[in-house]
Amino acid sequence: MSRLLALACLLVGALAPAAAGANPEPTAYDSRGIAMGLTGTSYMERPSALVLNPANMEGIGKLGFSLNFTGIFTNQIAPMQGPNTRGTSGLGFGPLPSGFVGGRISPRMVFAAGIVIETGYGSGFSDVVCLDGDQVVDGVPDTNPDTCTNSEPQNLDVTFFVGEFSAGTSIRITDEFWLGVALRLPFSKQVADLWQNVGAALGGFGYARVKNNLGGVGFPSPRIGLTYKPHRKVSIGAMYRMWSTIKLTGTTETSLLANPDGTPLTLDSTADWYIPHALQFGVSYKANPRLLLAWELRLQFHGADKHGNKNQTVTATDPEGVLPPFTTVVPFGWENVWSAKFGVEYRFKKDVLAFRGGLNIADSAATALWAQYFTPPPGVSASFMAGLGFYWDDRNDSSIKDKYMLDIGTLFAYSGTNVGDEYIGTDAQIPGGGPMDIVEVCSREQVVRTGCPGQYGVFTYWASVTFTLQY
Repeated sequence: MSRLLALACLLVGALAPAAAGANPEPTAYDSRGIAMGLTGTSYMERPSALVLNPANMEGIGKLGFSLNFTGIFTNQIAPMQGPNTRGTSGLGFGPLPSGFVGGRISPRMVFAAGIVIETGYGSGFSDVVCLDGDQVVDGVPDTNPDTCTNSEPQNLDVTFFVGEFSAGTSIRITDEFWLGVALRLPFSKQVADLWQNVGAALGGFGYARVKNNLGGVGFPSPRIGLTYKPHRKVSIGAMYRMWSTIKLTGTTETSLLANPDGTPLTLDSTADWYIPHALQFGVSYKANPRLLLAWELRLQFHGADKHGNKNQTVTATDPEGVLPPFTTVVPFGWENVWSAKFGVEYRFKKDVLAFRGGLNIADSAATALWAQYFTPPPGVSASFMAGLGFYWDDRNDSSIKDKYMLDIGTLFAYSGTNVGDEYIGTDAQIPGGGPMDIVEVCSREQVVRTGCPGQYGVFTYWASVTFTLQY
């Protein structure tokens, strides 16, 4: 039974850091696109086009490189101490750096390579007492230190990121029609230090501390882009990204059991993380030499049966071989998501300064039934963006315009919803699980309780800067 409890700890440790990846890929690759509503599929003709729409790399003249850093700050709200309580995470930080370089290898072909962090997340809840509330689960949180789940304050910390290496080429089929293809190699890292209901993994009850460290590299998959310019003022772009699977491996340490020398027992863990299919379509209109307007729509298929994020399969292996591998299905219940985007850019008369603004309306992948305190909340969110662009020409060659570009972008968003008591105490099948994978929602049967009534929300602020050299 001790070895089984240790394996249960492993399963718990692998759960929460994966759930932190519910942020549906903010596409924070270039400050210009960020300030214009997270757009860029139709007009971004610089090295960052490699991950937005590789066809647009054809806009690079001879050589270009770009460096970007985006910091994402979040503050989450969730019923940490049981139904209808309110807990806040405090300020969490996720760095999203990226870098690209591209050059023309023939009159009609450009090659580029780059590395990006697609999703980054770092957050936690500090000094939590009575996590999940009353042990008896009668709907009223119990803050009595003699009976609640933990009388001593506990911290819950999670760090998660997904990135990719990319290399690709663009081809100018005609002056109006461009094609781009890129090969992407994804990678991920998940680290967590948690206090959770370990016993629920074995049908019981009991909390323990778990430290989890997983990482891995996925198999390569393509990104394809198309750009069509039917008029000198109009550009139409489309991008398709194929799904990819990242094989995660690592270790878990648990405070429940210790080695003979007193060190925490270390167990082996493996899991899969899916990056789903994605589609993006955009249209931009250059109303005059100074004014640019852009509209876009993005779809991500997190709800796909085979390559979405309905659940995550986690396998625990006893390094001493006493027990066979133990597999469980971790529920996410994510759905397909969409985002609608609008951006505007205006360049002032001196041509050295541009003002930008944007709006992004997006659906969340999470659902109320499976909402929990380490995922973004269900519902529709609105994001507001603004930024500036600074341009410098090549003084030694008047034919080279906008050789040096410095872009600054900011974003502010709030998303949230109130979950009622319609799910509490009901039985639900784990998404993608078998007929026996049924749990009582918001109860001690769950390692991480989901669907508990209360407010779920997140405040998000971005600060982004990009330097680009291109000629």
